[in-house]
Amino acid sequence: MPNFLHYQHHLRLLRLSRCNIGGDFPNWLLENNSRLGEVYLDGNAFAGSLQLPFLPNLKALDISNNKIQGQLHPNIGSIFPNLVISTMSNNMLEGLLPSSFADMKNLECLDLSYNKLNGELPIGLAREGSKLYLLRLSNNMLKGEIFPVSGNINNFQYLYLDGNNFSDPIPQKLSTAPLQTLDLSYNNLSGNIPAWLGNISSLTSLALSKNHLKGHIPPDYCRLEGLEVLDLSDNSLVGVIPACFSAIRELKRVYLSKNKLQGIFNMFSNSDLKVLDLRYSNFSGSIPKWLGNLGITILLLKGNHLQGTIPTELCRASELRIMDLSHNNLSGPIPHCVGNIMQQESIIEVYPYSTSFGYPGFQTFGADTMIDVESSIKSSSAIMFLDSYAWVGTEFMTKHNTYSYEGSIVDYMSGIDLSCNQLSGELPKELSYLIQIHPLNLSYNHITGTIPSEFSNLQNIESLDLSYNNLIRRIPAQLLELTTLAVFSVAHKNLTGSTPQRAAQFATFNESSYEGNPFHCGLPLHISCMETKEIPISPLGPDCCEDDTGFLDIESFYISFLVAYANVVLVMVVVLSVNPYWRNIWFYYVESFMYSCYYFFASKM
Repeated sequence: MPNFLHYQHHLRLLRLSRCNIGGDFPNWLLENNSRLGEVYLDGNAFAGSLQLPFLPNLKALDISNNKIQGQLHPNIGSIFPNLVISTMSNNMLEGLLPSSFADMKNLECLDLSYNKLNGELPIGLAREGSKLYLLRLSNNMLKGEIFPVSGNINNFQYLYLDGNNFSDPIPQKLSTAPLQTLDLSYNNLSGNIPAWLGNISSLTSLALSKNHLKGHIPPDYCRLEGLEVLDLSDNSLVGVIPACFSAIRELKRVYLSKNKLQGIFNMFSNSDLKVLDLRYSNFSGSIPKWLGNLGITILLLKGNHLQGTIPTELCRASELRIMDLSHNNLSGPIPHCVGNIMQQESIIEVYPYSTSFGYPGFQTFGADTMIDVESSIKSSSAIMFLDSYAWVGTEFMTKHNTYSYEGSIVDYMSGIDLSCNQLSGELPKELSYLIQIHPLNLSYNHITGTIPSEFSNLQNIESLDLSYNNLIRRIPAQLLELTTLAVFSVAHKNLTGSTPQRAAQFATFNESSYEGNPFHCGLPLHISCMETKEIPISPLGPDCCEDDTGFLDIESFYISFLVAYANVVLVMVVVLSVNPYWRNIWFYYVESFMYSCYYFFASKM
């Protein structure tokens, strides 16, 4: 810390955000500058405990994203009596939440998320006349009742209690608050999902994921006409999605995965969906054609009972970046127009809801999210708090593992997973138009034909899985141009010839990438290709296949065998038709053989 700060007794505003300053928290800085009105020390490496002095003029305090330890002073409310905004998130604070926060009569925004606070919410946290409208206590170890009966929540607009151990029923008194965002996800809430939440007409974001809620999705939620984000994933909900959801035209993100919901989902056709996550449920029927009319960016339908073909209308979703249709019963060919998706640049928008709203299984995404506390010194009341914003996140199978992608990286992530279906037909060469794609998984289908050499255009691909299909012939040598490829699998097919040259990324792939191809040879397989002397042949044009390995081509072998067999049969038929002598001898031997067989079996009976 600069030494001159010891003597700045008239200092009103101090901003040393994200300077990576270490050492113990500078309690002396607050002691020597009692006129401070705004302090921003977020994004550093301060450690130690807080020994906070009396600062009657302090209105904004941001010490988030440090390594501060210990407990909060039980009388913090009297130490900072005029505090308006305070964020101490992403530290290592522990102990109980002081009830003296209620003494801060001007407090509007309080963020203590991502700490180790425990115990119950204080009874007087929000007293009568409280101005508190944003409370964020995400990812602590709080338990007990969500706001005791005496608590005043009439001003609450943003309430984040996700990532704690609350288990009591959700109190109905929340219906009296003008809530815009309510996040109670990642707790231990049980019982039926409350229908009265549909009475909070101001709600734009509702997150109840990762609890133990059961029952049907209440039709009362259809009254939430301004709802933009709905996350009820990872509960025990049953039944169908209410058809009246078609009235919620503002819906942009719907997370209903990992429940026991069933039926069809045509009720979103009139919405402005950007993200639809219905993974691991019991939805049936075909993929709706109207999805292609939306500006959808993430479509996750994995692990359902969807049937039929992939509709060509889906190709109109040019902003689609992540599509997971795996583990269904889809059949038919992959549409050739699939190259039309991912062609339009799309930025995943952000909305004011907590970081746990990320996409599923979405999980809690707090590590990369910061709350900015900004203020103006033009007047003592001109302090603006920017609510936390969470980027969209998603789970996606790539490189043979499931990864969670969250934050701004989702803007640059694109992938397709069609594995574990009944898809057939040949690989469309139009897949090579998806130059921004990172993982492409088409394994465990019935795809035939050859691997298109045009796949060499996938210059950003990291994982290509074509295993467990019916592909034939060689792996195109052009795939050596894929310098970003980290995982490659063509296992268990009918490929022939030698493996690609052990160069570039293909030098890193082991035997498992090629196993299960009995007529495949070359490193890293333990089957060596037969060496033959090269026979010069005349140039035949670009469409002719060249074979310089000398290894037996099983397809050519089958064809030549069938031709030879047909010739032998044809010669026998011609000879017996032309020569009566040989024909009589042939019929004599056939008749003798039949009598011998008859008497042999008769004697055994």
